Amino acid sequence: MPASQPALTSLRAFESVARQLSFTKAARELHVTPAAISHQIRNLERHLGITLFRRTSRSIALTEHGRQAAEHLHDGFERIMRGVNVLREHERGGTLTVFASGAFATRWLVPRLGSFSRRHPGVIVRMRTGTAAVDFDHDDIDVAIRFGRGGHEGIASDVLFPEFVTPLASPALLRAAGVRRPADLARLPLIQDDSMRRAGRQPRWDEWFRAAGVKVVRTRRGPLYDDGHLALQAAAAGQGVALGRLAYAVEDLSERRLRKPFARVIESDLSYQLLVPQARRLEPTIAAFRGWLLAEALRFRRVLGSLAGG
Repeated sequence: MPASQPALTSLRAFESVARQLSFTKAARELHVTPAAISHQIRNLERHLGITLFRRTSRSIALTEHGRQAAEHLHDGFERIMRGVNVLREHERGGTLTVFASGAFATRWLVPRLGSFSRRHPGVIVRMRTGTAAVDFDHDDIDVAIRFGRGGHEGIASDVLFPEFVTPLASPALLRAAGVRRPADLARLPLIQDDSMRRAGRQPRWDEWFRAAGVKVVRTRRGPLYDDGHLALQAAAAGQGVALGRLAYAVEDLSERRLRKPFARVIESDLSYQLLVPQARRLEPTIAAFRGWLLAEALRFRRVLGSLAGG
């Protein structure tokens, strides 16, 4: 066995011919001529001192040595290509800064970000939270997720999913209070979720009672929160009944930390939106995040719709 290693180009040519059993197809795959492939194979056989193929006038077949070598080389080149793809991901990657409210990040986005990172390991997501207006020109932000009616001039927006509000409370509180009809809720502390006021019209408890067909004279005011996440935390802790955001409550409902006692919901005229600067929407990292987020939102929209419907 010669001490020097054969040329990588010869090994690549052999792997392609062995996989396809065709010099012509290998030449097409590697963008060279069939004569160049034959030359590479002859050099490799000469270098190794073995015969790799049995040739006839119409076909070729691997020798036993050739078959064993082809299996290892195929695995090796597959690993090389996976490594190249990782490098390409890093080249397209870098850091993606996502801006969202703390409540949305906590309740919806962060639990799902692992799947994005697994698909795009070269992209490092930097999460920034806040409720201030988005300024892509001055802030270090690549994409933003906001609750409202969309973007402005120069901002591309995608609707992710709508929002519904409905009474939500801990099962223990509802049992202890003997809640059976919508009017029974008026006896409990009604938690005020003020988080939607910044984006537009805030649904109110009296609006829900009217929609449920209840004429309420007096209600018990509970604590007021300007964060939808905190309002649901308070409801789960038994502090009262929240007129809470259904999109934030899906996991709590699934885990039975919260219960939706009545089917009646109020649909907001606002929605969760992905905002991206129009000029940057086709950048690879932003496009990858947008595609992933829209797919996640579509799946979630079906879940949300089923909860809002009953």
